[in-house]
Amino acid sequence: MKNKSLRAALLAGVMLASGSSALAQADYLLYGVADLSYGRFEPSGLVHENRFNSNSLSASFVGGNVKYGFDYGWTVGLTLEAFVRFQDVRLGRRDDDPILSRNNFVSVSNPDYGLVRIGRLQSYLFDATVRFNALGNSVAFSPALRHVFLAGNLEGVQGDFYWDRAISYSTPSLEGVSFNIMYSKDQKGTTGAFNGGSLVVNRGLFAMSLAAQQVKVDDGFNDPTDETTVQLGALYNFGIVRVFGQFTATQDKGLDVRSKIASAGATVVLGPGNVLFQVANTTSKGPAVDRKHTSVAGGYQWSYDSVTDIYALAIQERVLGQTRGVSAAVGLRYKF
Repeated sequence: MKNKSLRAALLAGVMLASGSSALAQADYLLYGVADLSYGRFEPSGLVHENRFNSNSLSASFVGGNVKYGFDYGWTVGLTLEAFVRFQDVRLGRRDDDPILSRNNFVSVSNPDYGLVRIGRLQSYLFDATVRFNALGNSVAFSPALRHVFLAGNLEGVQGDFYWDRAISYSTPSLEGVSFNIMYSKDQKGTTGAFNGGSLVVNRGLFAMSLAAQQVKVDDGFNDPTDETTVQLGALYNFGIVRVFGQFTATQDKGLDVRSKIASAGATVVLGPGNVLFQVANTTSKGPAVDRKHTSVAGGYQWSYDSVTDIYALAIQERVLGQTRGVSAAVGLRYKF
């Protein structure tokens, strides 16, 4: 009798395990963006050069994602992504980038509890800046991105917009409202950390975000970095026209500089594509700093099909006391 009960219990366990395995599901995805353009590139104060470029409308990259789903909505995943420079036939945005230079993380998620990621992560301030400007993640032509992340430490934010050794948590969306937070321990050989987060609201045709980050770094040789950044962004979709606005404020205690970056733009549906327009203005002040930077950008993005865009973009930049810079390019973007 005991043997029969034991066999019945074992059989029930096997059936339960088999049922749980049947509910689990593995999935994978390969994806990326191939963006190639040719044009004239001239930041303010520098000499222009004519060349090919891989990030005029979007940064070129390749990526892969593997997910495995379990019972009760739990999913674990692995994401690996690398930037590609076609003009140099190399990986990474620059030579000192790691091979997996874009996102590189493991994740655990549940629709009721949110998402946790650990690894190399894109900062939430960068996410918000990309989302609330008309030229998206065009690092070559978006005034908003160029002023906040690519204008140097006296004007823009300190630290990269990809954080290593990071952990993040994102809440589920509750009636269009979600909250994100991220922490990154600074690199070996230094003390300090990166902290950041964002509050995102999506309500029909309107969306907004409040993002903030703090960067503290001390390598024992250079002046310590202690910088706080806050950004408010918004967009409204009128249908044929979408308008964008951003305001970013930085306080760098290490360099004793404060910056105010204002940006506005719009996209207008015209024919098979969109007219893009964005402006940005920055003032940076400190005991030894009085910097003013203005940029105006525009262009046309033609959606040839669901995965292919043909575009023409231009930007004029001027930093007070430097020569004016004018850049323009034509190119093609393919999403796969």
